[in-house]
Amino acid sequence: MALHKSKASHYVMLLGKLIVTTISNELRQDTWHRLSPWAILYFILTFGYRFIFNGLLNLLPVVVVFIVNVERKLFWGSLAIAAGLLFLVAFGVAYYLTFRFRISSDGRLHVHKGVFTKERLVLRFGRIQNINLTTPIYFAPFARTNCQVDAAGSSGNEIVLPALAVEAAQQMRSYILAAKEEHIEPQLEQETSSESDASPYLTLSNGEVAKFGLMSNMALLALATMMPVINMLDEVFSAYLVDPLEAFFADQAAVAVHASMLTIAVLVFAAVFVTVGASVIMSLLRFFNFEFYVEAERFRRVAGLLERQQLTMRFNKVQTITLKQNWVGVLLKRFTLEIAQVATNKVPQKASKDKQSLLLPVLTQAQSEDVIHTLYPWFDLTKLTFNGVSKRYLWHRIWLFGVLPIGVITGVLVALNGWQFAAVLLGGVPLCCYHFYVYKRLGWQLVEHDGRVFLWHRQGLVGCRYSVCELYKGQQVHVTQTPLMVRANVASVSIQMASKSLYLPFMPMADATLLADHMLYQMESNQQAWF
Repeated sequence: MALHKSKASHYVMLLGKLIVTTISNELRQDTWHRLSPWAILYFILTFGYRFIFNGLLNLLPVVVVFIVNVERKLFWGSLAIAAGLLFLVAFGVAYYLTFRFRISSDGRLHVHKGVFTKERLVLRFGRIQNINLTTPIYFAPFARTNCQVDAAGSSGNEIVLPALAVEAAQQMRSYILAAKEEHIEPQLEQETSSESDASPYLTLSNGEVAKFGLMSNMALLALATMMPVINMLDEVFSAYLVDPLEAFFADQAAVAVHASMLTIAVLVFAAVFVTVGASVIMSLLRFFNFEFYVEAERFRRVAGLLERQQLTMRFNKVQTITLKQNWVGVLLKRFTLEIAQVATNKVPQKASKDKQSLLLPVLTQAQSEDVIHTLYPWFDLTKLTFNGVSKRYLWHRIWLFGVLPIGVITGVLVALNGWQFAAVLLGGVPLCCYHFYVYKRLGWQLVEHDGRVFLWHRQGLVGCRYSVCELYKGQQVHVTQTPLMVRANVASVSIQMASKSLYLPFMPMADATLLADHMLYQMESNQQAWF
């Protein structure tokens, strides 16, 4: 076995030397290389973006003081913008001059960079999770792309090589990933060149992509983060928006009495319209001209308007698949499919935001099943029969999150204001219905196929979230009980995967033990590589 691996590694290194020398005269093994001068543009825009969304947000009080108190705003504002642009250009040029990289023959990627703080990065091929290519709109006419190297266990992109030639980046990616796997992929150069010739397995029209803007909550989160800014500029909004609008309605004799209510209604409608519109625009920017490929035991997704991203994921690296549908998706009859590798984010629930997660934004049920069938041919959503958790979970939620808070609130209101507030108890009815449907949706099922054991997990309220993972890829499983749970013979099971965590509360003890034993056995006995 060791002899076989050493031969494979030897041939991979020989192939690597051949590939690197045929990419172009710019890239050779064990040689330090500089980036293309086009990388200066990338550095300027990247550092400018970081300054606006990180540094400038911390300076918002200064900006407000400037708007309110400083005279000759146009002069001083123009001077500050010019100075900032000059600094960005100078810093981008300096960063470009200090940036060097090389691919060593011992299977490492070296990068030296930094202006004020020098960084020396060394990344072994074995730690590389994936290499993604993204082409910003300003690089597309020049056949340049950004090569983003994702390392397992990092909290973001470990290394970015901007403005590489597209062909060079594609062949370098193929070589590094082949060396990482310690085997030679046949016709590697032809595979790289055929990426642009392959037919998409699935395409989405931009009209479909726009529906993802209705289904997602990106703009709502953005609006929530902007609320402090809106509060700080409250006087400006009142003077230039609220007061003129209210005065307009007050001048109309037919509606003058309701001027305040109409003003609030118009402002709420405008906020919703802007929020939904912004969400649709954000989804189009991210998934414009969406193309999805299934080729050579891997997935590949190409999408984006301002930045054309090409993300790849091998079948054997998939950790979990999540099929989700919220209440808007129920109305539109659309699902979102998330295929996750090892999460680089420290918080597993936020793993979908990093580039280790392959997101298919808006699919019909038939399209979702077709994609899942490429990995799991046995999958049939209509035939899944989920095991529920104990009814004690329902009573736990009703008493702790329903009866107790409603009872306390009602008691306080009755004591302070009289028995007429006892009607607040009726609010417990919809709250109990909510907890009932959460309880009914929660479930799990073990599926065995060709000697492989999979766990299906379901949760939700109006829509559903289905997650599937192979048991041997689990990292930890915890079975916990409180003293009251011991008396009721129930337990909660928490499962930590490499990409996310799953939780099943208040399971019957027999089911909890069965699931935990199955998972521990698979984790300890199965020696297949999945990282």
